[in-house]
Amino acid sequence: MAREPRPRVRVTLVQFATALLMFAVLSVLGGVLVAGMFLPAASVASGAAEESSKLFEELPTDLAPTELAQKSNIYDSSGKHLLATFYTQNRVVVPLEQISPWIQKATVAVEDKRFWQHNGVDGQGIVRAMYINLTSSHSPGGSTLTQQLIKNVLLQKAISSDKSEEEKAADIKSATEVSMTRKIREWRLALGYEEELDRIYGDTCTDDPKVDCGKEYVLEQYLNIAQFGTNTYGVEAAAEVYFGKHASQLNAIEAATIAGITQNPSKWDPLHHPKAAQQRRNVVLFTMFEQGMITKAEYHQWRAMPIENTLDPHQPKHSCAAAAEAPFFCDYVTRIIAKDPVFNQDGLNGQKLLEQGGLTIITTLDYTKQKIANQELNKSMKSTDKSGWAMALVALEPTTGEILAMAQNRTYDPSGKEKGSTTINYSVDRDMGGSRGFSPGSTFKPVVLAAWLKSGRSLMQVINANQKEYKPDSWTASCLGSNPFRGSASWKPGNSEGEAGGQMTVLSATAHSINTGFVAMAHEIDLCDIETTAEDMGFHRADGVDYEVIPSTALGTQNASPLTMSSIAQTLANNGKYCPPTAIVSVTGADGHEYDVPQSKCTRALTADIAAGVTYALEDVMTEGTGKDIQLASGRPSAGKTGTAQMSTHLWFMGYTPQLVATVWMGNPTHDVIGENIRINGTRYPILFGATISGPTWKHFMDRALKGEKIKSFPKVSNDILYGVPRDIPDVVGMTEAEAQKAINEAGFRFAKGEYWVYAPNYVKGTIAAQNPAGGKALPGAVITYYIAASSLPDWWYNWPPNWDPNKAPSNYWGTVWPPPEFATNPPNGWPGVDQPHGDGDGDGHDDGGFGGNGGGFGGGNH
Repeated sequence: MAREPRPRVRVTLVQFATALLMFAVLSVLGGVLVAGMFLPAASVASGAAEESSKLFEELPTDLAPTELAQKSNIYDSSGKHLLATFYTQNRVVVPLEQISPWIQKATVAVEDKRFWQHNGVDGQGIVRAMYINLTSSHSPGGSTLTQQLIKNVLLQKAISSDKSEEEKAADIKSATEVSMTRKIREWRLALGYEEELDRIYGDTCTDDPKVDCGKEYVLEQYLNIAQFGTNTYGVEAAAEVYFGKHASQLNAIEAATIAGITQNPSKWDPLHHPKAAQQRRNVVLFTMFEQGMITKAEYHQWRAMPIENTLDPHQPKHSCAAAAEAPFFCDYVTRIIAKDPVFNQDGLNGQKLLEQGGLTIITTLDYTKQKIANQELNKSMKSTDKSGWAMALVALEPTTGEILAMAQNRTYDPSGKEKGSTTINYSVDRDMGGSRGFSPGSTFKPVVLAAWLKSGRSLMQVINANQKEYKPDSWTASCLGSNPFRGSASWKPGNSEGEAGGQMTVLSATAHSINTGFVAMAHEIDLCDIETTAEDMGFHRADGVDYEVIPSTALGTQNASPLTMSSIAQTLANNGKYCPPTAIVSVTGADGHEYDVPQSKCTRALTADIAAGVTYALEDVMTEGTGKDIQLASGRPSAGKTGTAQMSTHLWFMGYTPQLVATVWMGNPTHDVIGENIRINGTRYPILFGATISGPTWKHFMDRALKGEKIKSFPKVSNDILYGVPRDIPDVVGMTEAEAQKAINEAGFRFAKGEYWVYAPNYVKGTIAAQNPAGGKALPGAVITYYIAASSLPDWWYNWPPNWDPNKAPSNYWGTVWPPPEFATNPPNGWPGVDQPHGDGDGDGHDDGGFGGNGGGFGGGNH
């Protein structure tokens, strides 16, 4: 601000003492000290003199600066989209060179016209104030800008201190009370403060817009600390609120409007009291005209201008309620700052830092993807849907775990008054503002599959997915000791989506989401290995309770948040590396200081081969299984998993490409509601599955979010993961048929029953007499055929049908040489070249017929 150096009039000790005594006496006579009306005048004057003596002895000669509370801003990843601001006082501190000369002039004109001449205390102003107090009903304080700065600094120190509430209240009262004590303290500190600033900056001001003298420093500090409206502090915030511009851009009429507010911030606030504010603005304009700052023509022109025509209100996006596109993500970020140790160490207080630290917070949010998520969720289900159900979507960057989108189809409303509103973030854990979580159902199956592959098993290995009852002592949970489920009831799980179906490969069980198949898998491996795999991949319960090692967890019965389930997918999409989800990229203080932020330390949860194997199976879900109607556009490869909790209470879709991960949850957020015969968004559904609404919502989001991105493929699955390594073929000869089937399946092979029985008098009838292959090794999934022992020979052994070719063995012959050697000495009746009758060979003179007649198979039929 260009100005000519002016002579400084210093107040001597004698002048100051005289003025002080005159003020005390005249204040008593004029009635300013109300208590004096009830006491003898001499007593009041004596008390005032004694009090002032103590202050002069105890108060310091300088005033330590205080760090002003400033608003913090939260932005998206680009730094271009402001999500919300946080403050206890809406303030942005700026240097003097970024403050328009007009607001500097207007403030000096109306608040302290002798500012450039006095030395912190204006003797003429004090006398003038006393005269007006005695001769009129007005009561000006006679305070200089320096004194007002002192008052504000002491007030801010009191407000921001870490003292107890009682001590803080006492300090605030001391800084604001109308008393001789406060006035004397302000005078003393004002004199000492300016003297110290002159020593540091000099007492000669130049045309340089930057601070280069003590007076300019006072003006800079005052313009940043003073209140300019309802919770609006400092001229930069005032310029933004009232005119939508920076303080450096203010013109004369705008400057007059702002300068007039500080005398009574609530009364002169132009947004709340425009008529009163216009009158006050015109007083400032007249003062500026009187002091030669504007011309008479300018004064008349500007005073006639309606204040509404000059305003361009820009209310700050205060709190997450104002973060229109991402209020729940905003809430999540604020909770990280308030709770994470990185913001609460070495004397830092995260909440205070957020509300007063003037932070610039750059987050991981992709603003475009967030908007797409909002749109797709609201297309699928309106926030006010009569069902009471809700939806949430979380998207992550696979290689970093950065949160790109966090949306739900509910309005963020702390008051809770708006229909379809909440402040509960359905995407996160309870301790971060979320719920207790929701049953993930089949979206947990990829964790079981990963544990299965970690155990050395393969995708083509065969399991028996028939529904069966599992006894409590048949499970393995090594971390719980032997027989940990003793006393529990048996468990006979069923299927909520897909079809049950006998023997099948693990790959098929995954594609079609067969519950009974995954229970069979979990039964073969250690339940504690499933727990370890889950935790390594980022799984934890949303309610904060420890993971529960029980058989039913194989079907996703432990509540989790959508963010956690997205982490499971992120681990798979990142070739087995788990990266804890992050929301903050950087935090910069008002002074440029870079704060540490929580870092995502990626860890190896699965080998790349195993991750590729799970992904291969989840690709099959999208092409052959429950997700085949949810494939992405343009042939883009994707991997995914539907999820339907018991009774369709919660419906999920979790899926990913190499570039993007997303999870969609749907359900009633307050209590489990059966998803049958329910109307969603105007459409009635007999029953809901993960592929009904959640899946298509995921597809629409992914197609739009990935538009223009290069199409990438997943890593190839290895033969060992797909087919496994050769395994020992179990010897099932002598077992019952049920025992043989179980042994073959548990070894990873598929069983088949031979079409004929084998005459094996050394084995119990109905047990296994032979198998093929009979031993050695084979790849998991290979077919092991078994043959059942019979105690009697087939009919043709005794009576050869006349129309049968003797050179061709019957289809149910078990031997390797034809004809049987026995026929050389004991041929059957009707054997070519033999005319004599032939008995059945058992000495009873008749045919047993135990295998059925005429080659029709064993036991009376084909097997």
